[in-house]
Amino acid sequence: MRALVMLAVGLGLGALLTVVAMNSLRRGTAYPNGVMAVMAAQMGHLDRGIKAGACTAEDLGGHLATLQALGNDLEPAFLPTADDAQFSRFAGDYRAAVGRALAEAPRDCGEAGARLNAISATCKACHQQFKG
Repeated sequence: MRALVMLAVGLGLGALLTVVAMNSLRRGTAYPNGVMAVMAAQMGHLDRGIKAGACTAEDLGGHLATLQALGNDLEPAFLPTADDAQFSRFAGDYRAAVGRALAEAPRDCGEAGARLNAISATCKACHQQFKG
């Protein structure tokens, strides 16, 4: 009877530790999570600013500059992947979209929104491929 109880306790602890280990592995590291969190925050600031009518280069420039800098961290944060070449193409598309948004001041909020949508589309394409 004692051996049966010990076996049950051992199996229970093993299952618990397996769940803890799987959760830890699923979370990933702080670097890629941080890059994505800051990108999401900057995109949110841009979206709220555009909806509030703050669409000048001064209103958008700081957030776009941060997104541009974060674009340089994509490969170091996420490589290797299942398809490094494809990921690098997505990262390049993202950097190009941000660069176009920074290149000249938007004429109005509609144009600023279109630029933000172009950046979002590059993010969505990568997420569909790599996040499933």
